[in-house]
Amino acid sequence: MAALCYLNVLILIPACTKWRHDEFVKFHLNQGLVVLALATVCACVGFLPHGSELGLTLTLLVDVLSLVGLVQTLRGLKSPLPGIWRITRAFHPFN
Repeated sequence: MAALCYLNVLILIPACTKWRHDEFVKFHLNQGLVVLALATVCACVGFLPHGSELGLTLTLLVDVLSLVGLVQTLRGLKSPLPGIWRITRAFHPFN
């Protein structure tokens, strides 16, 4: 269930089930939500005039973060993602 947290809209599956109370899944839900928010912002940047290349670059960076988080969950690790750990620490709705 924690692996679904990094697959964009599929974050709703663990968020709406009893698994959201598990500490491991809760940790990755918080990080996955931040990654989803960043992906949304990056996609919006791509629609700005002259922002398509920047939006594509930022989206690729967010995709790499999502892939790193997915690998961490599959390995059973509970370590913060590089670059967004401060945001995740300040913003954690799944407590």
